Amino acid sequence: MRWTSSPTFLILAHSVFSTFAWDVNPNSSSSVIETAGLIADGLFKRYYNSSASTGDFNQPQPWYWWLSGSAWTALLDFSFYTRDTRYHAVIYKALKDNVGEQFNFLPISQRGWEANDDQAYWAYTGLTALEYNFPTLQCINATNGKCTNSWLAISDNVFNTYVTRWTYDSATCHGGLKWQYNIQSKGYYYKNAVSNSGFFQSAARLARYTSNETYAEWAIKVWDWSVAVGLIGPIFNVYDGTSDEGLSNCTFLNQDQWSYNLASYLHGAANMYAFSIGNTTAQIQWESRVRGLLSAAKTTFFYNATNVMYEQQCELTSSCSTDQVSFKSSLGRWLGKTAVLVPSVKSEIMTMLTASAVAAVSNGCVLTSGNFVCGMKWWTESFDGFISFGSQLSALEVVQSLVVDNAPPLGKAPSS
Repeated sequence: MRWTSSPTFLILAHSVFSTFAWDVNPNSSSSVIETAGLIADGLFKRYYNSSASTGDFNQPQPWYWWLSGSAWTALLDFSFYTRDTRYHAVIYKALKDNVGEQFNFLPISQRGWEANDDQAYWAYTGLTALEYNFPTLQCINATNGKCTNSWLAISDNVFNTYVTRWTYDSATCHGGLKWQYNIQSKGYYYKNAVSNSGFFQSAARLARYTSNETYAEWAIKVWDWSVAVGLIGPIFNVYDGTSDEGLSNCTFLNQDQWSYNLASYLHGAANMYAFSIGNTTAQIQWESRVRGLLSAAKTTFFYNATNVMYEQQCELTSSCSTDQVSFKSSLGRWLGKTAVLVPSVKSEIMTMLTASAVAAVSNGCVLTSGNFVCGMKWWTESFDGFISFGSQLSALEVVQSLVVDNAPPLGKAPSS
């Protein structure tokens, strides 16, 4: 993904919308599901384009393909949280269109543009399809009853791609994925949190799903490296990145904090907690890490102790880029899933999500001309007039996470 220097929103007069405010009752699953359905419908109607090369959603070219992957994950979650299958056919098509010729989410349409973090956000969709047993793609090259393009095979392909790149890049900083894997791309020397948390989370989710120690070993390796270079700080704040350019060898640290970086590590840690059931020492350790990340999230990404989520780096100054407006969607998504995997933090997480969801809808969403649209600043007292793909996606994730318990249990691979 790339970050623009200025926001790209549609700004609309508040007075046009003032009579169409909406509220959600967080204690009523039917109210939450109805509201999530309106937000999902608004996202889909405004942006879906089956022929778009940016992941079957209209996005600015060419850099926001990753955002489409994030949205398909959200709609996949929506279908399982609400038992509403209206998007199944288009989700299936989008995954088929974008999985790439090597079945690792490296499609030709993104060749020369895609970075490690972009690939991760599509890998999350494949992992979610795996965990919820979403219908598989038409089987190719079945061997011993296993398809080379199953969700597990696709997820494993991404994992192995990351292993190869990590190994290649280990001459500096003792490891770490670079942001860009193409040496000609700007950002090639940046080893950042979103790429490494993507590797960590993917490995952890595969470890939980398969019970395979190899995935767990890699998850531990990526976590330990992230701590060693300072991406994960001593009180679990997560910083944006470091560099191996010249002789720097990851001694420089960009201390910007973004919600999606912390969220991705959080969900990975939650999966490692679940993987470690039966190993009391490891489980206590991962639960402590989950709690540490949750505490850092609450301190950093919730406005003025109100439990209302915000992107602290840019929201107050209205300077969030197209990418950055969407980051809260990752925090909402993975808070909800963490609550399922780590019961001891569930009550605290649901309190945070409830306050954010109520504020997102009552202060941030409006119904106009049959279309439900959501803005960015949920901590204000009224709709802020911003309409964007990322703000709509963020509202969807935080609202639907209130009914995460409606989803079927996360699957596990059958014992061999």
